[in-house]
Amino acid sequence: MLKHTENLIIGQGLAGSAMAWTVHWAGKNLLLVDRGEPNTASRVAAGLITPVTGKRMVHSPDFDQYWNAAKQFYRRVEQETGTSLFEEKEMIRLFEDEASRTEFTERSDEYSQHATQPWEGTLQRAGRLQIGISMRPAGRLNVKAYLTATRTFFEERNSYVASEIDVTSDLLVKDQVEWSGKKVTADRLILCQGSEQNQFFPGVPNNRSRGDILKVKIEGYERSEVVHRSIWIAPESNGVQTVGSTYDWKNISSNISDAGRKEVLKKLSRLIDGQVVVLDHEAGVRPTMKDYEPVLGRHPEYRSVYLFNGLGSKGTLKSPWLASQMMLFIAGETTLSVNHSYERLIPAKSQHWPLTRQAQEAVAEVLRSGDTAIDGTVGNGFDTIFLAKAVGITGHVIGFDVQTKALQSTENRLAALDCKNVSLRHQSHVDMGTVAEPGSVAAIMFNLGYLPGSDHQLMTNGDSSTKAVSEAIKLLRSDGILTVLAYRGHEGGQEEYAAVEQLLTSFADRYDYNLQRIERTPPKQTAPVLFVLRKTLARETDDD
Repeated sequence: MLKHTENLIIGQGLAGSAMAWTVHWAGKNLLLVDRGEPNTASRVAAGLITPVTGKRMVHSPDFDQYWNAAKQFYRRVEQETGTSLFEEKEMIRLFEDEASRTEFTERSDEYSQHATQPWEGTLQRAGRLQIGISMRPAGRLNVKAYLTATRTFFEERNSYVASEIDVTSDLLVKDQVEWSGKKVTADRLILCQGSEQNQFFPGVPNNRSRGDILKVKIEGYERSEVVHRSIWIAPESNGVQTVGSTYDWKNISSNISDAGRKEVLKKLSRLIDGQVVVLDHEAGVRPTMKDYEPVLGRHPEYRSVYLFNGLGSKGTLKSPWLASQMMLFIAGETTLSVNHSYERLIPAKSQHWPLTRQAQEAVAEVLRSGDTAIDGTVGNGFDTIFLAKAVGITGHVIGFDVQTKALQSTENRLAALDCKNVSLRHQSHVDMGTVAEPGSVAAIMFNLGYLPGSDHQLMTNGDSSTKAVSEAIKLLRSDGILTVLAYRGHEGGQEEYAAVEQLLTSFADRYDYNLQRIERTPPKQTAPVLFVLRKTLARETDDD
C-alpha cells in the first residue's frame, strides 16, 4: 500500500529544515528525506547573522525583514523542540587602524551608523589593542543542534526518512510524484538539495563555493563575542574557538583541504598572538549563485516539482522568511520576487527579447534601492529612466552625453516622471572616473554608436569607448555589473565592437570576472552584440 503525503521535501539543510517547519506550521503533512552526510555546508556552518556584511561593510535593505522572521522562527523551533538554539548577541568587526574605521564611518549609510558603535579592546589576555565596531542586532544559530532537533522532531512524527535518493531515477513525476522505492506518493516535490544539482533545475546552484572551518584553541583568548575581520572567530562554550572560513570556487569537494587550513591559520595570525592548536577541521560546499540571490520556484513543465535553493552563506538569516514566501507561493497566495524566482534563469524566456531589454534585465538583478548607477551614453534616456526607477529616490544616477539634444530630451522625460535622483552631465563618458569613488557604483550601462534621429557623424568610437569602459570597470563595486551594447552596422561599428570585445575579454581572463556575449537570434554579422560583465572579485563572505 502506498503512503501518501502532500509535500515530499528532499534535503534537510538550512533550506529543507526551514521548509519543513513552515509546511508543518501551515497544517500540511510532509515527508522530509535526507542522506545525513556529515560535511554538507549547512552542517559545518557557524550560523552567524550580522547587520552589515562583506568587504564593503554594507547592510541589506531587507535585513530587518529577514532578521525579524529569523528570530521569531528560531524561537518557535526552540519552543517546539525544547532545545536552546539561537543566541542574540552583538558581534565585533575589526579594522586595520583608526583611519580604516573612520573611512567606514564616513561612507556608512544611516542604517549602518545606527547598527554599529565604535569598539576598542583586546582579544587575548595582555594582547594587542584592537580597533573596530560593535554590530547589533546580531545573532548566532547553533546549526548542528538545530538540524538535529529538526530531524528528531519529524522522526517522532514518522515524517522523516534517512535515505539516499536519486531524483532522476528514483522518482516518477506526473501530476503527482511517486517514489517507488519507498512506496510513497506526494502532491508535490520540493527540492532543497543545497550544493547537489539535479536534472529538473540544471545549473542550480551555478557558482558553488567550498569553505574550510577549523576548531582551535587560542592561547589566552578571552572574547565572548564573535569577531570578524577577513575571517571570523566564534567562541564555543567549552573554551575552544571555531574559525573560518575560506571561499574556493574551483575546488568544490567537501573533503578537507590543507591549503584551506593554511589560509585560515594565516588570516588568524594577523589577529592573534601566541600558540594556536588545531583540534578539528571541517569543510563543506555552499549552494551559491552567481548573482548571490536565492532560487525559488516551480518547474515550468513538471508542475508538481518545486525548488528552494541557492541560499549561499546567508542561509541562517534568509531561510525562514524565504520559506514563508515559498509556502504562500505554493498556496497561490503570492508571486515570487523577480530577484528570487527560478524564472530569471530560464534562457528561453528572454532569448527573443530586444538586447536593450536583456541589458536592463541583467542590471535589475544587481540594483537595489539606494545604489549609485551610471548611464555612460544617455541618448534617448530610456536606460537613464530605467536606472532611476531601479535605484529609487534614495539612489543616484549619473548620465553622460556629448549631445545637447540627447540631454534635453532626457531631462524632459525625467521631469514628466518626477525623477529627481538623476544628474545629467554634458561631457564625454571618458570622464566618468571623476564622478564617483572606485568600487562605489553598482551598475554602468553603455549603448554605443549614434543617437537615433540625430547627426550620424556624432558617434562613439573604439578609442573613446575602450577608455570609458576601462574607467567604468574601476568604478564598479565588488558585485557590480557593466553592460555594453555595441552596434556593428554603421561605419566604424565593427572596429569599435572588436576593440571593446578585446578589452572586456582581457579583464575577464585576468581577474576572473564573469563575461557574457549575447547576440540576437538568429545571429547576423552586422547585428548588435550585448556584453554583460559581472565584477565578482570581492565576495560577500562574512556569514556562514
